[in-house]
Amino acid sequence: MKSADYCVSNIPCPILSKIDLYNFEESMEEAIERTTFDGSCKVGWQSNTRFWESDYEIYGGISWTDDIIEQIWYPSNDYFSQKGTLTGAYIHNGPCPDKGQHATEFGRLPLKQRLSVAREGGARLHPEFNNETLIPNKQGISIARQNVPWQEGAWPSWGGNQHDDKDYERILRPDKRFFIVGDQASTLTGWQEGALMSAEHVVDLIGGVKEVKRREGIKAPNTFKILQGLG
Repeated sequence: MKSADYCVSNIPCPILSKIDLYNFEESMEEAIERTTFDGSCKVGWQSNTRFWESDYEIYGGISWTDDIIEQIWYPSNDYFSQKGTLTGAYIHNGPCPDKGQHATEFGRLPLKQRLSVAREGGARLHPEFNNETLIPNKQGISIARQNVPWQEGAWPSWGGNQHDDKDYERILRPDKRFFIVGDQASTLTGWQEGALMSAEHVVDLIGGVKEVKRREGIKAPNTFKILQGLG
C-alpha cells in the first residue's frame, strides 16, 4: 500500500461526496455534500469564411445577446485567414435554482436540437447562420459540462444558499492532512486563476506560511456575479 504525508484533492465536491474512502470530520463532510455545481453549455461552429471580419469588422471579443445562446465568441487568432471557429453559445444558469436554468434545460437536448437552437439564436444577430453551406451542421459541436462524467458541472454555485459562507470557509481549511483545491476553493470561481490561487493557498498552509485556523467573517463568492463580470 502506498502512503503520503498529505492529500491535495482537486476532485469536484459533487464527485468527492460520492467517494467513500475518507473519514471526514462532520463539518467537512457536510460542506462537501452541500457544495453543488452549476451547469454550463457551449456550442462551437467552424465557418467556411470569416464573415464577422469581412462584413462586420469584428476581430475577437464577445457579442452578448438576450437569446438563450447568451454569447457569441469570435476568434482572436489567424485574422484574415479563410476559415474560423466561433463559440456559437455559452450558456449559464441563473443566480438561483428556480430561475434561469437555461444551461440545465439546453443540456438535456440531443446534439441535433442544440445545434438547431444555437443556429436560430446566432441568426438573430448574424443572418449568415441561416446558410448551412457557410456554417455546416456537420462541423458543429456542443458540450454540457453537467453531463461530463467525473465533473458533473462547470463551477460551484456559491452565492445565496443558506450554508454557503460556512461551507466555503470550511473547505478552505484542511481535514487533518486532506486539502481541497480548485476554483471551488477560491474567490474566483469558474476561472483557472482561481484554481491556481487555491493551490498557492494550500502550499502556504502546508509550508506554515499561513496558519491553519478557523477564520471569522469569510464570505463565499457570488459565482453568478463573478462569471458575468458584475463583482
